[in-house]
This record gives sequence, structure tokens and C-alpha cells, in this order.
Amino acid sequence: MILVRSLPLFDERPTLWQQLVVGFWYINLGLVGVLWATTADFGGLADWLDAAGMLVGLLAVYFALTQFMLMGRIGWLERHFGLDRLAGYHRINGYLAISFILVHPIFITFSYALSAHIGPIHQYADLITKYAWVWLALIGELLFITVVASSIYIARRRLKFETWYFVHLLVYLAIVCVSIHPFFVSDSFSGGEHPLAIAYWLGLYCFVALNLLIWRFGLPVYNWLRFGWRIDEVLHENERTTSIYIRGRQLRRWRSRPGQFVMVRIFTRGLWWQEHPFSLSWIPHDDRLRLTIRNVGDYTAAIAKLRPGARVLVSGPYGRFTREVARTDKRLFIAGGVGITPLRSLAEEALAAGQDCVLVYGNRLPDDVPLQAELAQLKLPTHHVYSDVKVRGSAHGYVDAGLIRRLVPDFKHRDVYLCGPPPMMTGIIDGLLAAGLDPAQLHYERFALHAG
Repeated sequence: MILVRSLPLFDERPTLWQQLVVGFWYINLGLVGVLWATTADFGGLADWLDAAGMLVGLLAVYFALTQFMLMGRIGWLERHFGLDRLAGYHRINGYLAISFILVHPIFITFSYALSAHIGPIHQYADLITKYAWVWLALIGELLFITVVASSIYIARRRLKFETWYFVHLLVYLAIVCVSIHPFFVSDSFSGGEHPLAIAYWLGLYCFVALNLLIWRFGLPVYNWLRFGWRIDEVLHENERTTSIYIRGRQLRRWRSRPGQFVMVRIFTRGLWWQEHPFSLSWIPHDDRLRLTIRNVGDYTAAIAKLRPGARVLVSGPYGRFTREVARTDKRLFIAGGVGITPLRSLAEEALAAGQDCVLVYGNRLPDDVPLQAELAQLKLPTHHVYSDVKVRGSAHGYVDAGLIRRLVPDFKHRDVYLCGPPPMMTGIIDGLLAAGLDPAQLHYERFALHAG
């Protein structure tokens, strides 16, 4: 998942919960430093290299554990930051974690080589073969290198989301591999020189594992059993767009908000091993939720061929692309193609509340517009923009900041909700901010492998 553009971890005005969460992270980072400082030996050059290697190793473990928390779909984190912000920080944190993991053995090897008066290659071989579980750390390092190299190749070649997803599953195995050996060779872990060390690290590992067990695995399975999700109806909106209706028992107990998205795993042949994010395209009712999906690849093409009755695992809902982040009582919705899906439910909610709303909606052709009849029923003031044909009463071309300024002159006084193709979003974001829109009034989320 890559963002259209970088998002800060905080809102423009950080909430109390955001500050508490980040403060908790820094407190633990400080504790890691304290454990290191109270166990490190600062004598000769070999000792300094060993101390540096120990610090880098501890940071590698801490940042690796942070990776699990950032992308574990942890409810109390996602609720206050949103998966898009967490994903952006996950990328930065991942680079730091991998850098620490790769640098750590370099310091340790040269430290031990100086002490033993042998060459670094010979010493590294000794570390792998003679120290407990260090060989497993080597496997973890090789896995990390594989993931990084594969991710770069996948992104540049625009390969399938599933390829990227399964490569990234190796990260979990790599982190487990590199996180075992410190308990056997590091005083900052084992408690050899600090009695609270092992209790602290075990507590930290258990805290991360418990959150993953609950939020990443336990809650989705619990909701699957509780609501009994099944495909109820498959409706072809047009040649390129399909809506699937998913029925669940007593869906009023499933808390979701307009604008949010879910992760879906469909238990049918060829699809059960894949999980994909899709926005909710209406406010769930009648014990049904709906996903409206554009055919853009093998997976989404298979969606159009689904039959009712298939079991579905629904994780979520996720996202802060909701009315709660709004700063004004007026709305400007900007959509491109199937990007209308989260905006349609947001518009329905805003209109029901009597708010001033307007939609700028870009598509190729009039026949290519998803949910066209529903938008008309909502009586949402809409400026249609078509790129491939000229239609009387509609704009011709592409949706950009200049067009928006002409169609909606008071855009600075509205909260702007934006969803569409990445190039379109990037241009509009930059253009509206340059035109003076308050960044706190601009809201967007983007969940895809490729940025463009």
C-alpha cells in the first residue's frame, strides 16, 4: 500500500490520543537506551564497537516490533491515525529497521575480530557457527534483503498486488528470525547485568503478539462467525463496474461509518488466498453492505463472475475518511471513476444532515459512470466532467485544480473529500493547496500497491 503523497503521522492539530500514543513509543525507545547504557562496556576500540553494535541491534529489534504494530490493523491505533498514515510511517520505519539489522553484525564482527586478533570473515563465520541462534539471524537478514529487492522490482514492473502481498509476508518470518538470538547473547535482553531486562523485553514481545492476535486474526474470525458474511447479490452496474452485496446477521451491531473501507477475503476457488481493500459504497442497511468494484485486473474480473452464497471474511471497517475529520459544515466531493464509492455514502450522510454539498465527478464517458442512477436519486448537485466526449451541460477534459476553482469558487470554505486515480489526486492536492485551501480541510485516502 503506497500513498499518493506523504502524509504526516499527526493531524494538523494533533489529538490527545495521537500525542499519547507517540509519547508511549518514545518512552519505550528511551527505556531501550537505558538498558543499553547500563549494560554496555566502554573500554577500548573493540568495546566501543561492541557497544555500538549492541545499540544498533536493540534499535533493530525495537523498530521491527514497531513494524508489526504499524501494519497489524491494531484498532486503537488505526482509529486515531488511519491506515494510510500508519502505512506511510511503516515505510520509513521499515527502512530504519532494515538498516539497523544490516549494520548490527558489521559492528559486532569487527569488535570480536579485534578482540580475538583474527580477520573479520573468519570471525563472522565463528559468530554464525558458535553462538546460539545467530545462524537464524543470518536467515532473517537474507529474507529482509530479499523482500527489499523484490519490492523494488515489483513496484517498478507494476506486478500484481498479490505478488507484492506474498513477498511481504516474508517480513513476518524475517522479524521472528532476527528477534530470537538476542535473548541468548545480549545482556540487554537476558538480564545478565540488568535484572529487569528480560522482563521488559518479554513484556514488549507479548504486548505486540497480543495486539496482533486480537486485531489481526482474532477479531476478523470472531466477526466472521458472529455475522456469517455471505455474498448475497452480484449486480453489474455497467461493463466495467460490479457491485457485490454481502449479507450478515444483525448487521446493525457492526459499527461502520460512511467513507470507510474493509478488507475482504472471498472463500471461493481461486480467490480464498487473496485479501483486498474495498470502500463501502453505501451506508449498510437491511443486513447488507455493498462494495462497488471496477474491473482493473484478474482479481476484480473474477469478482464480476461471483455467484451468491460464497462465504466472505470481512476485516474492518477501517479509515478516517469520515465526517469526523471535517472542519466546516460544507462539503466538496471530488471523484474520478470508481473513486465515487466512499464519497457516495459520505454524500448521503451529509445531505441527510442538511449540509451544503457539491460533487465534481470525472469519467471517460456518460455510460461509464458508476452508480449514476443513485447519484441522481440523492439529488446531489453534481458537475460531471467527461474526458472522451463533449456532453451538453457537462465539462470536457480532466478534473484538475483549475477546473475545480471555476466550478466551485467557494472551495476554500468547504471540506474537500477526494478519491480517484493517483495522478489525478496528486495534481488536485498540489493545486488546491497552492490555491490557498487549508490543509486541515483536505481529506483523502489511497490504498493501492502502486502510486501511479
